Amino acid sequence: MQMIKDSFLTVNSLMWQVIKQLTKIKKQDLDKFGLTCSQFEILSAIYHFSVNDEEIIQIDLSERTQIDPMTTSTILRNLQRKGFITRTRSPVNTRTIIVRITPLGEELYRKALSKVGKTSKLIYQNIDKKLLVSQLIILSDKLNKLNF
Repeated sequence: MQMIKDSFLTVNSLMWQVIKQLTKIKKQDLDKFGLTCSQFEILSAIYHFSVNDEEIIQIDLSERTQIDPMTTSTILRNLQRKGFITRTRSPVNTRTIIVRITPLGEELYRKALSKVGKTSKLIYQNIDKKLLVSQLIILSDKLNKLNF
């Protein structure tokens, strides 16, 4: 109970523990589909661009997911090797690589998303999500202002 008195340490400690637990649970869900969390994030971005019938290039994926470009490239190579995406050179700019999800990748993504969604629903079932989101937005804004 002594830690509760020091709210700064408590908040930081609790946030760290919650993030670790959420990541562990998500990883366990995604392991069932042979995906890492980063692969899932990349696949998710590709899927959402595909649904909107938009082309996406590797650098856009990196920026959208906030994953380093070299890491993004490695993830894409692994997803392509598994048959979940295709990468082709743009006919307009041959330096640009267009990424698309395959039917197999779309099927896998939907299944993984369903599992992650069900788990999230269970985790947040008794949480005031609007309050949590509003507080996290405030915290995120403050952190962004500090991050010159």
